Amino acid sequence: MKEFKALYLTNAREFLREPMAVLVILLMPVLMVVFFGLVFDGGSGGWTLQLGVVNEDAGPGGEQFLAELAAVSAEGAFSLHTGTREEMLAALKEDEVSLVAVLPADLTASLGAREPTTVEVFYDPGDATSAGVGLSMVHNMLSEANLALSGAPRLLLLEEKSVQSHALRAIDLQVPGLLGIALLWLGLFGTAMPLVQQRLGQVLRRLSVTPLTPAAMLSAQVAWRVTVGLIQAALFLLVGYLAFRVGVVGNKLLFAAAVALGSLVFVSLGYVMAGLASSEETIMALVQIVNFPMMFLSGGLFSVENLPAYFRPVVNVMPLTYLTDALQQLMVGATPLHPLWLDFAVLGGWLAVLFALAVRLWRWE
Repeated sequence: MKEFKALYLTNAREFLREPMAVLVILLMPVLMVVFFGLVFDGGSGGWTLQLGVVNEDAGPGGEQFLAELAAVSAEGAFSLHTGTREEMLAALKEDEVSLVAVLPADLTASLGAREPTTVEVFYDPGDATSAGVGLSMVHNMLSEANLALSGAPRLLLLEEKSVQSHALRAIDLQVPGLLGIALLWLGLFGTAMPLVQQRLGQVLRRLSVTPLTPAAMLSAQVAWRVTVGLIQAALFLLVGYLAFRVGVVGNKLLFAAAVALGSLVFVSLGYVMAGLASSEETIMALVQIVNFPMMFLSGGLFSVENLPAYFRPVVNVMPLTYLTDALQQLMVGATPLHPLWLDFAVLGGWLAVLFALAVRLWRWE
């Protein structure tokens, strides 16, 4: 136990004496959280349609239609803006409203005579999101109005059943996703590259001839790196909660277990890569080969559901996919890609395989 404690503290001092290691492993992921939170406006509640309406009808029809729109707007479906045709078109050009609907001057008369009339809708075709969603909403509103005026019964009714307990912002998914990436970097930049450098510098060779047992040395190294993973998680929780109100809504013990298991998986991966590499150039190439697809295809930065279908086989075998899914479920209650038990089972399987490979590929020089 004394040997383990001494080696553990030695690893801690060695890590803290390397400013680049502290920057890449601890600070860089946290800075990425702040960056993504500011870019995607973590404090906002999401995009809201800005609907401009011009009422050119002098009768009760236009006033009633506006009153119904105002009632729907009060429920938060969209934000209603009213004014003259010139004012609303100017607001559309200034991007203050997403689209403008003009109620015609003959609206009341046409409704009374049961004759069709035209509602003009102005939009910016260059704004695909606002135009697409906005036009769809206006079409739905007019369809509802036509149905009500015709007196036809509703034969198909919509029953909404949400599978998400609360609305999630982009930053809600990115904080646990970036934590998973941070644990990946712990294995790549905090384990694989330092081990190769120690082997090339004959540090491991000198340690091999000391009375220290390999088990004591390796267990101390792995224990320290798992500690770093837990420190990373604590930093993410601190920054995520204070800056963007992102915490842990699920079981906190399971969250800690997921962080520890993820740390072990990627530290083991780092040992495997260090065993395969014979030079600093080789380990740099291996790190980039592993880092790039894991970062962009695991759901940490982009939703897995938005990826092309031909990426799915790669996505489904990467351990970071399952770690990200588990962290997102436990931290923000995100809709799961897989059951939580399956995430833990796959990560446990990866750990068993990588640990066996790490032992087999380990070499002192």
